[in-house]
Amino acid sequence: MSKISATSPKVLGLFALLFLASCIMTLSFRSGPSNSYAYQKHHDTLADRKKHTPNVAFVTFLGAFTGGIDPNKPENDDDDGYYVSTRVMGYQLMHSPTAGTNASIPFVVVVTDETHPRKRARLEKDGAIIFEVSRISPGWAIPGDSRWKDMMTKLRLFELTQYAKICYIDSDHLVTDRLDGIFYDEATIIQHTLQDPNNQLEDEAQMPRTYMMAAHTDYWGYDHPYPPPTDGTYMNFGFAVFSPSIALFKYYLSVLAVPGRFDMGMQEQSLINYAHRRQGNMPWKPLWHGWNVNWPTEKDWRGGAKSFHAKYWDTDPSHDKALKAIWREQRAEMEGFYRGRDVVK
Repeated sequence: MSKISATSPKVLGLFALLFLASCIMTLSFRSGPSNSYAYQKHHDTLADRKKHTPNVAFVTFLGAFTGGIDPNKPENDDDDGYYVSTRVMGYQLMHSPTAGTNASIPFVVVVTDETHPRKRARLEKDGAIIFEVSRISPGWAIPGDSRWKDMMTKLRLFELTQYAKICYIDSDHLVTDRLDGIFYDEATIIQHTLQDPNNQLEDEAQMPRTYMMAAHTDYWGYDHPYPPPTDGTYMNFGFAVFSPSIALFKYYLSVLAVPGRFDMGMQEQSLINYAHRRQGNMPWKPLWHGWNVNWPTEKDWRGGAKSFHAKYWDTDPSHDKALKAIWREQRAEMEGFYRGRDVVK
């Protein structure tokens, strides 16, 4: 049997093939930076990143409780606390270095035809998405205060089916930390509607097959502990996460059409609590306590809560002074941010 030496034609041919393969592999990796994972990771465009943004939104409602349009009276926007607070919250959710979205989550403001065009334009310039909706008549559930005449119009939020999940936040809120993670809270998992026939009444529309409604217990008073109570059965709709659904919207309207079906004292919140009562077919789920606090105090903020429900622009002495001071600082920061950006533009 003959031996193959290191200089034999067969060995030299094998070496040549290996060298050629190595060159091809090297050239393929060096042919351009676009083939490099590291390059793609650090040079992704904003459009590419937005492809991975979850189909969710932060939404608030700016209705007629801010006052209608009076053509005979000059309107000072600074006198409209709900509008100013909407701008502050929009800044916090969209642009704040400490509380702003880290995933390009849009901020949506739902308005009626009475929301002044100037205010809409300013909110759009701030970065908000504006949706005008038609009013829903309260029917038999007429509110005791004319400022609340559009509360049932909040049900239009459930028509925003272009979003898989919505985090609804009343405009009278202070946000101090990022809320992006709320869309992954275990309470926001889609639920199957229960099929107890005793909870499906003939004078109400068919319930949807699935739904999602998550919120916090509505408790009253500033003397609560932290964490605040979570075992209540009545939810506060001032801060809630839900999945929009036309079927659910139609179900709500059918409930509203039945006089006396729910206690109308809290308007749309009362209706939603009836529809999602714990013993019903679509019970609401409790969110993690730290996302939001109603009747908030400095103790809640120091405990790690991320948002607080109170009208910090007013002169109510019961409002926590520390949180009111933070809101005022955030308002000044918001105004400075937009002044600087407007000048640059």
